[in-house]
Amino acid sequence: MSKYEPLREHLARLEDVVWAAKLNEVEEIIGSNLPKSAREHRTWWANSGGSLVHQNAWLDAGWRVERTDLMRDVIVFRRLRIGGTAIAGGSSQRQRPAHNLQKVAEKRLAKEMAALRQPATVTLRSEWTVLGDVQQTPCSAASIPREGGVVRFAAYDGGEIHTAIVATLSVQESYRGLREEVKGVVKDGGSRFGAAFVQKTGFDLTAPIECDVVKSGNAWLLTDGRGRKANLDDQSECHLVAQLLYLQELQTGRKSALILL
Repeated sequence: MSKYEPLREHLARLEDVVWAAKLNEVEEIIGSNLPKSAREHRTWWANSGGSLVHQNAWLDAGWRVERTDLMRDVIVFRRLRIGGTAIAGGSSQRQRPAHNLQKVAEKRLAKEMAALRQPATVTLRSEWTVLGDVQQTPCSAASIPREGGVVRFAAYDGGEIHTAIVATLSVQESYRGLREEVKGVVKDGGSRFGAAFVQKTGFDLTAPIECDVVKSGNAWLLTDGRGRKANLDDQSECHLVAQLLYLQELQTGRKSALILL
């Protein structure tokens, strides 16, 4: 059986009139790589037939190659007639041996895993906005975002700066929780963030505590040189940015804590 028989069967089953196929799709269907000439020469995709078994695959199925775009790895097939040869018309997915389907899946997985195993560099670019001393800056300050962000609280601890990185979907609520704890005005049913913060960080609330924030629009995630703005209203991305900032704090030698809300 020709290695291109699965392509003939696939085309025979299609109900469309036109099929724009990526070359990797064709490779997945036949279960092996196309020859180098298929990616470099348009003549490989001609409709001559004869002894060219790969061309007979689509011609026997009642299709022809209408256009090739090798720059984009796209081949456009057009149906010539409904059905194909009697053999093609009688083909069915269930008639293909199960081991062929397994082989296709194995090769596709191996190909994808090879790409996934390539070295990758994930970096963060961020800009901090100063909110000021928690003792002095009220919760209603316009500079405090209502939406998600990453907050950094900093205080002196034994003559060294001690920081806490907090990922939150509401910067204002987290800030209010700590400020109320600092002021000793925690209300029933209010935020319990302040007490949990002190328990985890050991901050002395009588000492000055400076606060900065990375707001939405001020953080970019870059993977192998390609970047996009991080969505800090999405919990998973907010946590990722906070974790990267926390690692940065540790790399500077500062004592720090990470809190993911």
